[in-house]
Amino acid sequence: MMALLYETVPAFEDTWIECLGDLGRYLSRHWYSKASDKAPTTGRFYHHLAILARPTALKQLHYYTKSLCVAIPFSSARESIMTLFDPVLSSNQNQQSRLALTELAFVRTHGIMFSKKSLENLDSSMKEFVDGLDNHIARSTMRWLEPGHMNTTEMKP
Repeated sequence: MMALLYETVPAFEDTWIECLGDLGRYLSRHWYSKASDKAPTTGRFYHHLAILARPTALKQLHYYTKSLCVAIPFSSARESIMTLFDPVLSSNQNQQSRLALTELAFVRTHGIMFSKKSLENLDSSMKEFVDGLDNHIARSTMRWLEPGHMNTTEMKP
């Protein structure tokens, strides 16, 4: 249907192209999720899901971490996860402004531990996360349910 609109209504070509891209991304997420369900120890599928999770930093962190921690890790994810960490570890205000302060502290803390860069900031970053956690959860309870559910189901033996 969208392809037909793309071909027949040229005035909205940019809109149709974007919609087709969105549909492609949703389909990709569906199939990579199915693949990871069938082969949960294969890190490559979680890496693909992390890429599709952009710009949601917490989901990206979840999937990149999982892609490195499963029985068959995807070693290229070590480089890819740095695309998430580098802007947070630098003083890049654009990346930082997209994240809530508590989320920023959480991602930064993981970035420091993973990259071993700015180790002198680890304690303050962890403290910032812990200090802001209660307030952040109170403000965004529903948004915490999905990542919390994802993480607890991943902890099954």
